[in-house]
Amino acid sequence: MDEGALVVVPVLLSEPSRRDVRVSIRLDGSALLGDDFALDEQVLLIEAGRTRGQLLLSVHDDGQVEPVETIQITLFAPKGARLIGTQVHTMGIGGPRLGGPMEGLTPDELAAFRRGRPVFEHRFTPSEGLGPFYNATSCASCHSTPVAGGSSPLYRNFYLGVYQFGATPGAQSSAIPPFLSQVIPAYGSGNFHADAEFTLEGGRPLIPDDVFGFPVISAQRNSVPTFGVGLFEFVSDDTILEHYDPFDSDNDGISGQVNTQLNGTAIGRMGLKAQVNNIELFTRGPLQAQMGITSEAVEGGAGIVSLMRMQVGSDPNDPTEDDDGVPDPEISHQDLSDLIAFARFLAPPAQVPFSQAALDGQAQFDTLGCTSCHLPSLASSRGPVEAYTDLLLHDVGVDLVDNIQLGEQPAALTEFRTQPLWGVSLAAPYLHDGRAATLSAAIEAHGGEAAASRDAYLLLSESERENLITFLEHL
Repeated sequence: MDEGALVVVPVLLSEPSRRDVRVSIRLDGSALLGDDFALDEQVLLIEAGRTRGQLLLSVHDDGQVEPVETIQITLFAPKGARLIGTQVHTMGIGGPRLGGPMEGLTPDELAAFRRGRPVFEHRFTPSEGLGPFYNATSCASCHSTPVAGGSSPLYRNFYLGVYQFGATPGAQSSAIPPFLSQVIPAYGSGNFHADAEFTLEGGRPLIPDDVFGFPVISAQRNSVPTFGVGLFEFVSDDTILEHYDPFDSDNDGISGQVNTQLNGTAIGRMGLKAQVNNIELFTRGPLQAQMGITSEAVEGGAGIVSLMRMQVGSDPNDPTEDDDGVPDPEISHQDLSDLIAFARFLAPPAQVPFSQAALDGQAQFDTLGCTSCHLPSLASSRGPVEAYTDLLLHDVGVDLVDNIQLGEQPAALTEFRTQPLWGVSLAAPYLHDGRAATLSAAIEAHGGEAAASRDAYLLLSESERENLITFLEHL
């Protein structure tokens, strides 16, 4: 993290208050206020009629790699109001900085990473190729919480639109032909809750009810953090397949499915449906779908793992094109290469040293069977990847179905890739559409293969549940 970089800590009320609300804050941990970090205020004022405030924490970076120290921010419910969302924020400073480069890079890789950050944060304009349809003007628009590369608040949700041409609801979905982007431009509005209403702005196109007589299916998506995602490229297919068990042959209630393309030769590992298998397409796809920025292949790869293909085409070397009047490609080879380097080498969050409560919660996490899917570590050619995921698709129950079906297998409507848990305390809201404001709510929403673990979690005592959440907040 660059010197003076800010970490944004959201503070959320359950409903607007008729009067100004003051939220008190307690600081704990081994990092020292003033020496290691600065906090803009220690009593946060949320004005009457509002539901959201934020604390700004600035980490002091002297350029030296130091042992990880902890900062814990506890929010206390104000009189006459109720807090929602995460109320104890634990983070580590020192070691690899959040939003900084991973360790062990060559000088050339590090230089490319540093050049890529301003490309990631650059706000494109129509004269540079933005649009004609778009959700955002920069990568950082949807990946900036708490720092560049992170997640996004609920109001940044977007719609994914597909049309159905099979007999089974959701089957054989594909991109909507009239749109140059598979993503339907829409910004969210409303309070922080599961059923927030979303409206279209700026004369953007409405989502049609049908396309050429085929019904249109749309679903909300909330952007997920990209910290450490590049390490998944270095996890071999064989490592992923060690836990592949599509028919639950060991009768443990956990299956584990892969998402593939090219007749099963390309295994996906990125995206909510594991629909992408390399960083280049993980980068080029959203450039086109979210911003309408066209590009040409830099490295190529094993291909996108989706019938929708994120407008990149059936071949990973295909250029993307649009008709906005700006010559294609709309991002230079150098800028795209550097942007890919930034995404590939973004460091995973530094794990916070475990307190006793976190250690107790870790034991509960294992006892409940959560590690059947959230594997603590995967082997890779760059060393252990401690992301708490198996990179496989799992059935998480009908309550999370959004009728969007992707992949060659294809992924079932109830299947999602196991979401990595490193840095999860900084990634609220949770689940694919941001419906869960808290980690506990996200756990309670699990079903399908995770139903037994969820039910066991609900039977824990309050202190045991708190310890488990504390463990997650230390990852």
